[in-house]
Amino acid sequence: MSTNKIAVIGGDRRQGVIAAAYAKEGWECAVYALEGVETGGATKSTELAGALSDAAVVVLPLPVSRDGKYVNAPAAEDAPKLAEIEALCPPEALILGGMIKTDNFPTHKVRDYYAGEELKLYNTLPTAEGALAIAMNELPTTIHGTKTLVMGFGRVGKALGFLLRGFGADIWIATRSGTERAVCEIMGFKTVEYQQLSGLLPEIELIFNTVPKIILDSALLEKIGDDVPVIDLATHPGGVDAVAAKKLGKKLIWALSLPGKVAPVTAGEYIKKAIDSIMKEEGIL
Repeated sequence: MSTNKIAVIGGDRRQGVIAAAYAKEGWECAVYALEGVETGGATKSTELAGALSDAAVVVLPLPVSRDGKYVNAPAAEDAPKLAEIEALCPPEALILGGMIKTDNFPTHKVRDYYAGEELKLYNTLPTAEGALAIAMNELPTTIHGTKTLVMGFGRVGKALGFLLRGFGADIWIATRSGTERAVCEIMGFKTVEYQQLSGLLPEIELIFNTVPKIILDSALLEKIGDDVPVIDLATHPGGVDAVAAKKLGKKLIWALSLPGKVAPVTAGEYIKKAIDSIMKEEGIL
């Protein structure tokens, strides 16, 4: 088995950036299921077996799969099955993927490059910028002076808060944590507890949710103006009752996976940094 070959399977422009970068660094790099995506000096294989042959490292997308059966490969006409990759990978190959499940690759060493804080923190910036771009497209006014609610003050909530403050928004942060409320107030953000939202929502002109738990139910949605953009950034089930929002005619935008959509080059570079860290730990790089 070659120790200088990387196979990049599936994904989108982010994986194209990764493949091109490794090829430029002198790695033998083969890609598969990335039709129409620029991959620099990497070799585009017409067969999965050819791409995986002699690979020391196999790089899968973020997320690896959306259905637990096929590789997440929006750029491919026919996405390969996870079971096919498991069967065709060299026995000693290291398989890397975002949110990867070891059960799908029982005979190989598997590492999740999205498991640590590094990539999650890097991804907050394109997520926040993408969310702000959506808001600017939806609003008939400037962000400056807009009464804005950010629900949650985790990684993305913090990035959004700083970005919105730079634009001069009138910001409220909703959080259950007393510690987070204290941090918000030290940083100059106004805070609101979730049980107080009912009184605040009629005044709010823009909403971002980062909490993956339904908070804006039918009763709270009724308090929101019909023209107020509600941008949900949280993974399933999100923080907004989508059925109720549609029934009430609210402007709900569920914006997932923004880094790969709004800044694929930067997002790809971030993923490569996380992969490099793992490869160094494994003694490959």
